[in-house]
Amino acid sequence: IDLDKLPIKRIEAIEESGVEHFPSEISNEETRLNAIRRVDFSSIIWPWQSLVENLRQAHQELNVVIDLINTVEANDAVTVAWMQRPKQLPNEVLSDLSVSAATKLQWLRHLGRYFKQSSKALDQQVSREARFYGSLIRLQHNWKVKRQRGNESFTIDLQDNSILDGPRPSSLSTVRIDEDSTGILAVQRPLKSCHSLCLGFLGEDKKDALTDNQCVKDTHSTLREIHQSIFQEQVFDMVNRETWNPSPGVNMTGMREDFLRLAIGQETSICLYLVPSGKPDPVSLEIYLQYLFHETVLIKAREKGGSLLGHFCLTIAHRIFSKKVLSKLETLVGRVPYLHLLSHPTWSSRTSSWSVSLKVPQSILHSGRSHFHTKVVVNNDQISVSAEGAPSIIGSFRGNATNVCSINSYGCDLEDLPMTILQQVASQVILWLHEEASVVGMKASQDFLSLKFNLDQGETLSLVAHIDPHDVRGCISWWLIVDHGEEGQLSAERTFLGYLTLQVLYSTVMDLVSFCS
Repeated sequence: IDLDKLPIKRIEAIEESGVEHFPSEISNEETRLNAIRRVDFSSIIWPWQSLVENLRQAHQELNVVIDLINTVEANDAVTVAWMQRPKQLPNEVLSDLSVSAATKLQWLRHLGRYFKQSSKALDQQVSREARFYGSLIRLQHNWKVKRQRGNESFTIDLQDNSILDGPRPSSLSTVRIDEDSTGILAVQRPLKSCHSLCLGFLGEDKKDALTDNQCVKDTHSTLREIHQSIFQEQVFDMVNRETWNPSPGVNMTGMREDFLRLAIGQETSICLYLVPSGKPDPVSLEIYLQYLFHETVLIKAREKGGSLLGHFCLTIAHRIFSKKVLSKLETLVGRVPYLHLLSHPTWSSRTSSWSVSLKVPQSILHSGRSHFHTKVVVNNDQISVSAEGAPSIIGSFRGNATNVCSINSYGCDLEDLPMTILQQVASQVILWLHEEASVVGMKASQDFLSLKFNLDQGETLSLVAHIDPHDVRGCISWWLIVDHGEEGQLSAERTFLGYLTLQVLYSTVMDLVSFCS
């Protein structure tokens, strides 16, 4: 059963005299017709019919409104009387209050969401600015930070203005610092800011989100790379200008942009060039060249009569020659098990020094010398050898076994160096064995490379060292020779003992002492 709601008595019109007119009562027939109109016939009526009826009804209503407006405009006597708004019912008041409260609540929610978004954006901006300017202040402790006029960008000046007569100013001296979207420092690298100075010998092969601290550290590293590139370009420019001044033994054989080729003497050629840096490890000669530039240009400490390029090229020639000497010494020490090679600092770029150490075993009765040293010094391309505890060569040839020189010092060339070292080492071993034999009371005579024991009937027993720097099995071998003292005849008997260690040599000498006594 469908029961219609009771109709609300609405005022249809109010006359000027105050008489109210109410709408007429709805008859049962109209009620029945209204109930029939509620039935949905859309499933059986043509679909566009309802749309056409709605448009027709809207057109009629619009015509009524237009006629009313035209009538009011045309007739000045027509006025709208003041009417008092009918008093709302309680449910209507509650409905209006609910709608108003819901609207205000919705607006308050929108306003809170807006304030929340604005606060978040403001916090991000403050954090970003604090991050950027905090990092910039930390950079200012080590670098000259300047602010650009008219904008918010900053630059760092890497040019050293304290040098009045120094090298020409570099185009890389101004580096721009920007701020990215997260407040991190962004360094705008200039072109050619990653150049590094390299030295090569011709014909030879040369062996997630960042924290503030990481950001500042990376920026420091980038600025140091650019600053180093400026310095190395100044070094290259200085060498380039030095090549136009004549230097003894140095000739320029090639030149192009960022490249120089120099000939040092008749055998050595070097090339000096600027290349894009991949963070290579600088070799010592590059560091030394930069040190010379620093001493010559920045500190004004150039020696009288010398030049940066000439001194540097002589240093290169010495370095090449000293490597050859070191290679000879390493090969020699590697073939003799009781030798050790020591390197000594000289604090000079054109002087190198090493010592070949001979460590002898200690006997029970003898507690004297335990080491012998042979020192090798290379000054430019000159070799000098100083042997400790070796007998004098002249004295040994004269047959004077007691003529022992504490230090023998003389020069030699590169080819004779291995033989010279072996002679000194062998004579040091002979000296040590002679001292050990003397301790036990045996009289023996010492020659340069032999130890002799006198036997009965004029016979002589000798322990002789044989040296050969090209012998890969061992450069020092030992022979036992018995001379029967018969003149004019080949009466000597030779026995090859082999490549003996010092312990075996000591035992052999003790056996000879027992045999001779």
